[in-house]
Amino acid sequence: MANHIDYKESGSLTLMKKQSKIAPQVQPEALTSAPSDGFLRLGDTVLLQSAFTQGTLAVSLGQRLTAADAIDADDMYATFACPATGAFSRNAIKFVSYDHGAGDANEPVCYGQKVVIEFSSNLGVRGYLGSMGSGRSQLSTQLINKQEVFVQAIRGDKRPPYGCAWEIQPVDVDGRIPSQDTPVLAGAPFVLTHCFTNKRLASVSVSLPTDFGHEYGVCAHTYVETGKVNKMMRETIGRPTHNLISRTETSENHWCVLYA
Repeated sequence: MANHIDYKESGSLTLMKKQSKIAPQVQPEALTSAPSDGFLRLGDTVLLQSAFTQGTLAVSLGQRLTAADAIDADDMYATFACPATGAFSRNAIKFVSYDHGAGDANEPVCYGQKVVIEFSSNLGVRGYLGSMGSGRSQLSTQLINKQEVFVQAIRGDKRPPYGCAWEIQPVDVDGRIPSQDTPVLAGAPFVLTHCFTNKRLASVSVSLPTDFGHEYGVCAHTYVETGKVNKMMRETIGRPTHNLISRTETSENHWCVLYA
């Protein structure tokens, strides 16, 4: 009994440690109001919602990942699609320019622009959404069996690595080339492409255990239609059907932003 009291007073109990870890992650966050001009802007505090699972991209700091080839590497934490409603430190994000950092705040985000997805500073870490290259070996349990996605905590004032760079592209494949360098519509669904591996950010209906209950899995994988229905539909409207065109991603790869 005396040991229990000592552990409680010193904060050494396992339950208290877990509670202290969870508390900063569930602090309410104020989201940015919907823009009057209809364009997504750099620095806006928003939620990133999956069109497939309806969950919002979130981090779990209690689930640290370890890379087999990591030498003095930054900490990495597991990401999920949180089904809970509301904005918290663990799921509030900002789009930041990869090339210019926070210097481009309030500028519209453009299709094809390299951005990093920054998580709330209230988490206590400087975290950015990243993914593994094919040459990296991940020791964490990966039940989805796809390319890992995680939040990378950057130490000091280092610039986020290229593994944290993403591009926003329209859902419509045929409209991607003409839309480059035009502003992203705030309410429109889009696809997030990992710049290093060209894989799309995806949320899948695989339920995974987290510190916050069971949540949907997140990975980097391009999901497309496997049949020839898409080709036949293109034939009927006179669009090219050869093998050089890109196939449209399915809803696992579709995302949108939510404002206050």
